[in-house]
Formats: sequence, C-alpha cells, structure tokens
Amino acid sequence: MAVLEKIRSHSVLLVVVIGIALAGFVVGDLFTSGRTFWSKSERTALSIDDKDVSIEEYSVRLKELEDQAQAQGQQLSDEQRMQLNNQLAQEYISEYALTEVTSRVGLGVSDEELYALLVGKGIAPSPLASQFFGTTDEQQINDLIKRLSDKQIQAAPAEQRAQLLQAKSQFEQLQKQIKSQRLQQKLTTLLSRTYKINDVDRELALGKESRSIALVRTSAAMITDEAAKPSDNEVKKYYDEHPDFYKMQYPLTEVSYISLQVVPSQADYKVALDEKNKAVAELRTATASNIEEVLRGYTTSSKFFSKTFLTGAELDELGLGAEQVAFIKGSEAGAVNDPQLVSDRYDVVKLVGKKMATSGVSVRMIVLSDSVKGQADSIMAQLNSGASFAELAKKHSLDQSTAASGGLIQLPNRYGMVDSTFSESKLIQIAQGSGLNLDTLYKVPVGTVVRLGRAPISVLVRAENPQPAVESYQVAFVSIPATFSPETYNEKYAAMNRILGGGGGFEAMAKKAEKEGFSVARNIPISTQSPALGQIPSSRQVISWALNAKEGEVGQKLYTCGTDYLVIPTVVKHTPAGIAPLSAVREEIVAYLSGKKKAETLAKNLEAKHLASLDAYATELQTKVDTLVDVNYIVRGSEPATFNGVAMTTPMGKLSKPFAANNAEVMVLQPVAATPNDPAAVSAQIKQQELGLARQYSYRVFANFIQNLKIKDNRGRFY
Repeated sequence: MAVLEKIRSHSVLLVVVIGIALAGFVVGDLFTSGRTFWSKSERTALSIDDKDVSIEEYSVRLKELEDQAQAQGQQLSDEQRMQLNNQLAQEYISEYALTEVTSRVGLGVSDEELYALLVGKGIAPSPLASQFFGTTDEQQINDLIKRLSDKQIQAAPAEQRAQLLQAKSQFEQLQKQIKSQRLQQKLTTLLSRTYKINDVDRELALGKESRSIALVRTSAAMITDEAAKPSDNEVKKYYDEHPDFYKMQYPLTEVSYISLQVVPSQADYKVALDEKNKAVAELRTATASNIEEVLRGYTTSSKFFSKTFLTGAELDELGLGAEQVAFIKGSEAGAVNDPQLVSDRYDVVKLVGKKMATSGVSVRMIVLSDSVKGQADSIMAQLNSGASFAELAKKHSLDQSTAASGGLIQLPNRYGMVDSTFSESKLIQIAQGSGLNLDTLYKVPVGTVVRLGRAPISVLVRAENPQPAVESYQVAFVSIPATFSPETYNEKYAAMNRILGGGGGFEAMAKKAEKEGFSVARNIPISTQSPALGQIPSSRQVISWALNAKEGEVGQKLYTCGTDYLVIPTVVKHTPAGIAPLSAVREEIVAYLSGKKKAETLAKNLEAKHLASLDAYATELQTKVDTLVDVNYIVRGSEPATFNGVAMTTPMGKLSKPFAANNAEVMVLQPVAATPNDPAAVSAQIKQQELGLARQYSYRVFANFIQNLKIKDNRGRFY
C-alpha cells in the first residue's frame, strides 16, 4: 500500500516520464526506419516515375556494356565509359516509357511472336537473333536454346557452367531487346496512322503547275557587322517568349574553374631535339639485320619495323603523316629523313629497302594427315607433274572451309568483302594466326608447290594468279615525343597549389591565376550526363564532386585530370529540373538571333541596291545563278519552306525581292518556266511526304512522353 501511495502522489511526474520514454521509443523507431529509407535512396542510381533502379542492378548492366565494347577491341576512355553510362540510362528510361505507353494502348508481344522473331517462323527473323545465333536454322536454334536451360547448365561439366550462364544472361538480354524493338515498331506504326495531310494543304500541293526557278543564294555569314549582334534585351525577350525550348528534365549545375594544361618547357623541347638527332644518326647507320635492336633503345611506344615489304597502299594505311609517306616513296633505299617538330613530336623514318614485286597472289592449299603414310609425297609428286591442284584439294584436303573452293584461301577484308588475293605483308599476318609460313611463297617462283606444317599435319601450298608488279617498301620509323619532364610538371603543380592554398574565395584565386597565364572558365553548365568538364579529358571526377557540392564551395584539393591537366573548381549555382537558366542557354540564343539578324540585314542591303537581274545579284555576291526544276508547294529537304512560298507566288518572269530563307542564307529568285502538274506524280509525292512526316511525328510523340516523365538521376553519387 505504501508503494501505491507513493505512485499516486507522483502521478503527474510518472506520466511525464512514461511520455518521454514512449516518445523516445517512437523517435528511435522513426530514425531506424529512416535510416532504411535513406539507405535505399543512397543506393538508387535512377528513379523513373518513382520506380527505382538500384545501383547494384545498374552497375551489373553497365559492366556488361563495357565488357562488350572491350571484347570488340575498344580501349575505353573515361569519356567513352560515361557515354556508355548515358546510353544505359537512356535505355532504362526508354524501356520504361515503351512499356507504359504500349500497355495503355493495348500493344504487346506474345511468346509465340517472340519465338517467331527468334527463329524466323512465318516472319523474317530479327537481325539481332540472326547475329546472336549465327544461323537461321530452326532446329539448330532450338538446340542452342535447350543448352541454355537451367537443367542443361546444371548437367554440364563444371568448367563450362560459367560460360553457359553468361550465354544465358546474354540470351535473356537478347529477348528483351527483340521484344522492345517489336513493341517500338508497333507503336510507331500505330502513331503514324494518326497523321494525315489536311485537305487544304493537299489541294494546294496538287495545284495546276510546277515551276522551274532561277535562283541566287548566299550565306548570311558574310555579314560581320556588330549591328547583327542581338542586344541583351533581345536575348532576354526571346528567352522569356520561348520557355518550352529550354525545358530541363534534369537539374543543372554551373561551374567555374581554373585550369592549366602542363606543356613541355624549353628544356624539355631541347631534350626531345637531342633525342631526335640521335635517332636520325643511329638509323642512318642501321641495317635490316640490326635495326630492331636500334629501335629497342627508344622507350616510346610509337616505333615500327616492317620485316617484309609493304605496297604503296599498305604504306598509306600505316598512319604516318603525308610528308613521311612522300619521303619514303620518293627516296632511295637507306635514306633517313630529318623531320621538324610537328604536334610536339618528331617522326623519324628510314627506307630500309625498296623493290618491284607483285602486289598480291592467290593461294591454294591442301591439308593432309601424316597418319596416311606417303600421301603428302604422292600428292606433291602429282602436283609437280601437272595435276590439278583444285581437284586434288577437293578430293583429299581435310580443311572443309577451303576444299570446296579447290583449296583457295578466301578471307573477309576490312570492308567485309571476300578477298582471295594477298600481299606479302598480308600473308605474314595470316601466318601469325595459322602457324604457317605462307610468306615463303613470295621467296619462290609463282606456281611452286611448297610443303609446310608440322606433324601430324602436312600442308601443301601454291601461289597463283600474280597481280601486276608494284613498288614495295621496307620501312622503319620511331616517333620522338616532346613531353614535359617531372620537374616541369612539379613546378606547374606547385604554382596551382599555391593559388588553391592562398584561399580568399574563387574570384581571388582566379585573379592570381590570370596573372600567371592560367585559364579561367566561368558558368559552365554540367549535369549528371556530362562526360567531361569542357574539353578537359578524364574530368568526370570534377563533375561528380560539383554535383554533390554546395553553391559557392571551392574544391578542397587540386584535381589532376588525364596526364596533363590541373583544375581548381567551384560551384556557382544549382538549378533544379525545369527551365534552364538564361546563363546556360545564352550563347545558343545569341547564335540563333545573330544568324537571323545577319540574314535580314543582308536581304535589306541587297534590296537597297535595286539590282535589275539575277546575273547582277550573282556578280554582287560573287556566286552563280542556279536553276531548280519541278518546284511546287511540296517542300524538299534541300530548300526551306519559305523558298517554295516565294517561288510559287512570284509572277512568272518577275524578280523576287531578296529574302531571308532561314537563319543561314539569303535568296533572290525568278520563275522562268511552268509545266502542268501530273496529278498522279504529285499525289505520289504527297503520299511519300505524308509517310515521312507521320513517322517523324510518331517519334516526336514518344520523345515528348519521355520528356514528361519524372526522372531523378542519382548517378552523380557513384560515377
């Protein structure tokens, strides 16, 4: 009872204590769940209409894109990686938009339709499927699909499972791509059917005649008058009147920065000159037998020695400058050039040897097994006695890819066409892949049968069909770059670091930088899609920092971009998605209005001259008179719509006033002849135009839907 009395006497205090405890519990729970929410937000790469794409999922697909590009031999730069990144983001957005739109209008792709597109059953197979499977045979494709089932993969040897799982993932991605492509085709067709040219335009286009028009046209760029530059008020007025032109789906950040590109000092140029003189002297005394050893003494990666002779066409493809190629073709064997510095490098070349030789030969081969004793000797004897190489190849060669063509080697060239004529250099390249010294055929008379290969395989080869002899060259070259030394780099780094360390705000730093001759760029717009800061390579790291920094904040470290740029950035302003700020689009508006003013000014100036003929206008503009035929109200791609209107409304034989056709040019015209329209031909033109416009507008409708999606791009957190 005593305890109960104590509780009653302190009841108010007790309620307060319990209330605080409960509040603490609720707040604690809120913070716990809040951490989950914030963690989810921090792990989202992209959000489309509140549908989140996790960074884990996004990174997997991005890695697949990068791996595909690298598998094709691409060495991806930072900028190319970001372009792939942007491509992937757009794929996510387009996939979502396509799914949303098609589901609303009842479009879809059934499993049966998808299968038909994979194997070409009843319809043409998808090109993507044909490329993936490498065949259009339904049975072969079904066998391949079965091999990618979970059951088959589990039953496969352990060393094959990883490869099969990767193939399965690629197959699943293929199906998504084919389905999306088919949906896009259906949607485009549906939207295209909603557009028709109206009866008024159709009747106008079907008018009585088409005209031949004599025309003088000139670029408005010849006007350089300062009066053609729009005023600040004109720029602002245009911006205010056209807000829809400058809609931003993503936030924009404006950045100012100090940058320095480190370049070689005079001392560095002297080192390169000395190295060039050394290379010229050493190459002059070098011979074919020791020139590789000489080249090994140079650390540059840009050096080359052709062990065989190159045709003139192959020499042109080496990537040497035109001056170096001309030197090689015009010199005698043993000559070495003494180059000037071009683009901060010296390209030293030596013509090691020169000869006349066939530009190419065809090669036939017979592949034989040494297990058939004496077969190779017997067939070689038959060939030397005049037997048909082609017939023996068809009968005996184990290589089915060449046996059917009589042993003739045929390979795709750089243009994708089949080639069966090979130069000496090309045969060496083939030899590197096959292990056969096919270039031996250039060391024996054409038609000689040569035995190559090694146990358990023998290969009989013969050159035939020699092409006309051309001059061929054996060359060596080494490129000596003029690069900045560590001392030069450290000096410039220290100078930039002093500016950063001096503090005082960005503008104070910028003034010091300009005094030292460093570059200062202001109000440069960037977004999550920007691959680089201006023209500075490998500068995505600066963009990532700026997207997440506060307005007015200056980078706390000196950014090194690529191998030779140093950057100090500051964030000027963050602008949320909506209308782009005038500062970000000002140059675009100025360019547009300047072009318009130049065209209008030039037209007025020409009109004031009161010239009486097209020839007079042509003389005045230093151009010539052209004639365009079959002109009517149907606008063609080569002339703006204004031209058609003026051409069809100017009286026959009369001279039009000079007029601004668009922002790029000014025209004066004269109708010189008229021909009655062929209604059928004009109707066909209108139909073709209608189909083209319908397709264009269908793309615009879909693009507009994408533009109106609510997108939150968080990739700046991670990339």
